[in-house]
Amino acid sequence: MAKIYLKNINKSYDNKAVLKNINIVINEGQLTVLLGPSGSGKTTMLHGIAGMVDFEEGDIFFGDQLMNHVSIDKRNAVLVDQNLLLFPHMTVESNIAFGLKMRRVNKSVIKEKVNELIRLLELEGHEKKFPNELSGGQMQRVAIARALAIEPEVLLLDEPFSKLDIMLRKNMQEFVRALQQKLNITLIMVTHDQEEALSMADQVALLLDGEIKQYTTPNEIYEKPVSKEVADFFGVRNYFEGKISGGEFHSHLGRFSTNLPNCEKITFMFRPEQIGFGEKQKDSIEGIVKRRVYSGDKVVYTIDVRDFHIHVSSFIYKEFNIGDKVYLQANFDKAVYFI
Repeated sequence: MAKIYLKNINKSYDNKAVLKNINIVINEGQLTVLLGPSGSGKTTMLHGIAGMVDFEEGDIFFGDQLMNHVSIDKRNAVLVDQNLLLFPHMTVESNIAFGLKMRRVNKSVIKEKVNELIRLLELEGHEKKFPNELSGGQMQRVAIARALAIEPEVLLLDEPFSKLDIMLRKNMQEFVRALQQKLNITLIMVTHDQEEALSMADQVALLLDGEIKQYTTPNEIYEKPVSKEVADFFGVRNYFEGKISGGEFHSHLGRFSTNLPNCEKITFMFRPEQIGFGEKQKDSIEGIVKRRVYSGDKVVYTIDVRDFHIHVSSFIYKEFNIGDKVYLQANFDKAVYFI
């Protein structure tokens, strides 16, 4: 295994920049997710690592080896596309063995390797089946087994679970994460699903409009976004704008205590789960329940405060109804802020 370095990478299609000055180090033995909306450049970046796309500028290294002009079959990086592309006329074991046969590996070694992967990917009993006889999750595992058969340095997954139903998707996310940790393989995955990225990754690279906006751990990117642009990508949030003077944050919502230094213009960000309900206090925000959505494990409220809406989620069931007066607590010293 080796670290992957992308240095000063640029790529355009039809004079439109798709990747803009990409610089990233992908650690060996980790699961790294390239996250972003459609058209953000994440699949182009993945295909460039695989050798399917030539970057116009910049360098790509596997360890100390420059890979710019190394062909796909020499890179030892295997891509599993969301369409899987299993051979319909081949059985499970034949699909898994395909890459080894192309490399003219000894038959006994192929048999041993295929049997090992069938056990590892939990495909026992399906060896003689054809792809059309398998479930979506089983086909996914066959595709991954076929990729792993040639023992790649890097496994690349492009939106691997997008065509699976919710429960199967969850199961496959857990399965692939456990497999990656067991094999200690470098795995790079593309997804547009924030929850999938946060639950699976060691590191998340958020791409927006061809640029990496933040590259860090799931906890860090969610709890400490470096910009409003990054924060906005991860769902509902509350922004409070104002200034800090004399140990207080002054805004249209009122005055609130803070230990931060004076600042003429500052924006605080709270996610719905960071604002709590409480009794009336000096720093309370008084509002009226405008909307209430029950979603099983939590209740999400929209609170109207002086014609300003604040979103609050509670994991403890609260008997608040539309029209109720409530008091909100927000700790501005623990909030993310942008200047």
